[in-house]
Amino acid sequence: MTIEVRELAVPAAYDDGTRAWATFAEMVAVRNAVMAHTWDGDAATHAITTREAYGTASSQEDERLVYLGGWLDGRLVARGYVELSRREALHVAGVDVLVLPEARRRGVGTAVWRAARAICEADGRTTVQAWVDHRPATGPAIPAPTGFGSVPADAPEVGFLLRQGFVLEQVERMSELCLDDATAELERLRDAALPHALGYAIRTWTGRTPPELLDALAALHRRMSTDAPAAGLDHEEEDWDAGRVERIEEVEERRGRDMLRAVAVHEATGALVAFTTLVVASPDRPIYQHDTLVHADHRGHRLGMLVKVANLLALAERVPHGARVMTWNAEENRPMLRVNEALGFRAIGYEGAWQLVRGSSWPDGLPSSA
Repeated sequence: MTIEVRELAVPAAYDDGTRAWATFAEMVAVRNAVMAHTWDGDAATHAITTREAYGTASSQEDERLVYLGGWLDGRLVARGYVELSRREALHVAGVDVLVLPEARRRGVGTAVWRAARAICEADGRTTVQAWVDHRPATGPAIPAPTGFGSVPADAPEVGFLLRQGFVLEQVERMSELCLDDATAELERLRDAALPHALGYAIRTWTGRTPPELLDALAALHRRMSTDAPAAGLDHEEEDWDAGRVERIEEVEERRGRDMLRAVAVHEATGALVAFTTLVVASPDRPIYQHDTLVHADHRGHRLGMLVKVANLLALAERVPHGARVMTWNAEENRPMLRVNEALGFRAIGYEGAWQLVRGSSWPDGLPSSA
């Protein structure tokens, strides 16, 4: 039995016919096969396309992404990556390791993790974070230290993380909304919320943010990085400006996705005080609900509800049938979860947020198999 781990080159162009492209596409297929196994064969919901993966891999101005492949007896059976921010939290790295079910417990996952950890160490990163999906489960569980949510104690991914010294810090709820079933309720919720938001206007758009709103939207993104619940996860305020907003939108275009935004405007000052974002790939793919924030000085006016409803109703016009929206929220973020539940979102899974810190849980050695 031979195990080989090496860094994968990002192809120079999308589907350029090179060996690098063939390996990159194979890596995406491995990732999708692992996700389909995790979700009982549901590949459609949790898969990504090669275009989406390449759009991410080829856009590295704000973060450096290193992709790893793991081969068992000459077959690519594992995919890893390391995410290294270039702008803030320069001591933190994000890591992901996925191994095909039939190739597990042979040391491939450990070998990929060892290579990922070496990259973190070489770049001076002392904290590693990982996010792992789980289906709803019964049986023994490990509770989050926040007091909200848990992960299954007998999941193989949990055992692997614990053996490496990772500590569970937070659990996020993965929720889904079937938009066909929700439209009438969305209109009712909008009408009920409007009397509480006198003095505010809601504005929506698709695609690039209007230039006159870029700085204000960047300020809300910066605030999102500190206001969103982070539990014990090490993080820093993110450095947002108009250019970063434009780069995020460019990345989504490279992925083949459109962004739908809704904002609340304080009419007396013209300030943006709330925003939310949907990301749409195609009508037959899940739509992703990304960040939502209401500025602390303007809470209590149901603005979170109003911007979400406005964006979802705009989505219903764009995708009139069959749209499914997925979102992730910290289990301790009860105010936002209450909004989502009222909108019709229902839990379909959970994601554990894990952390490894050198000098505390970071072990000196590694086990020989995984």
